[in-house]
Amino acid sequence: MTRLLLCSILALGLAACGGKDGGEPVSNNAPTASEPAPAAEAATAPAAAPAAPAATTPIDGETVDDVTSSVSPIAAAVAATTAAPSATLPAKWKQGTHFAALPAAQPVSVAPGEVEVTEIFWYGCGHCFTLEPRIAAWEKNGKPDYVKVVRMPVVWNEVTREDARLFYTLEALGKLDPVNLAVFRELHVNRKPLTIIAGNRVDTAATEKRVRDFLVANGVSAEDFGKTYRSFAVENRIRQAEGLSRRYQADHTPMVVLQGKYMTDVGMAGGLDPFFELITDLAARERAGR
Repeated sequence: MTRLLLCSILALGLAACGGKDGGEPVSNNAPTASEPAPAAEAATAPAAAPAAPAATTPIDGETVDDVTSSVSPIAAAVAATTAAPSATLPAKWKQGTHFAALPAAQPVSVAPGEVEVTEIFWYGCGHCFTLEPRIAAWEKNGKPDYVKVVRMPVVWNEVTREDARLFYTLEALGKLDPVNLAVFRELHVNRKPLTIIAGNRVDTAATEKRVRDFLVANGVSAEDFGKTYRSFAVENRIRQAEGLSRRYQADHTPMVVLQGKYMTDVGMAGGLDPFFELITDLAARERAGR
C-alpha cells in the first residue's frame, strides 16, 4: 500500500492548495488569502465537507509508522549529510527555482546549533493531508538531529483561524500525536467538517461544540478542552501565526520555511524525495554557516 501511495503522490506532484502556480484547492470550500469563507447551503447546516484529494484514498487507516518505510531512502541520504554539514549547497539546487529567499529574515525559536523547519499547513487542504504523514515520518526517522520541525497553521480568515484554534488547543494539551492526523482524516476521509458555517460566517458556538465532541471522542478531557480552547495562550498563538502568515507571504499550503529565511514546497523542489533532500541540504548549509 505504501508503494502505491508514494507513486500516487509523485504523480499528483502535491500541487499546493491555493498555490501560486494555479494549483486548485482540493476543497470547493477552501478559503484563500483573498476569498471569504464559503456560504453553506442552509443557514444552520454544516459547511459541505472538503472533497477528498485525488490520491488520498490509500491513506485511510494509515499511521505514521505505516509510512516510515516510504522515507527510508531519504533517511539513508540524510545519514550521509548529517555527519559533516557543508556550507556549500549542491549545485543542482537553484535559488529562485527550487527555493526562494524571504524578503526579510524572521526570528526563529531554536537553540544555537539547531535549524528550524516550519511546515505551514491548513487542515482543509488535501495536499497538506497527503504531506503531513511524510513530514511526521521524516521528523521521526529521517531528519538530521539538529533540525527542529515546527508546525504552523496558516491564518488567512475566520475559517483558517478556527482551524488554527483547534491545532493550538491540541498543542497546549499535548495531544498533537496522534490527534493531529485524526483531524485530517475526519475532514478528508470521513468527509465530516469541524468548522460550522452559518450563512457566510463561522458559527463559533456550533464549531466549538463540534470540535469539543470530536476531541473528547479522541481522548481529550472535556474539562481540559473547556479551559484551553479560548484561553489567552491559544489566542496569543493564533495572533502569532496570523502575523507570521503575512511575513512569510504564505499564499498557499503546504509550504515550508527554513530558518526564517527560505521557503519551498514539493512542487518547487521537483517532487517528494527531492523536497526532503533539499530541506536537508539547506539545513546543513545553515548549520555549517553559523
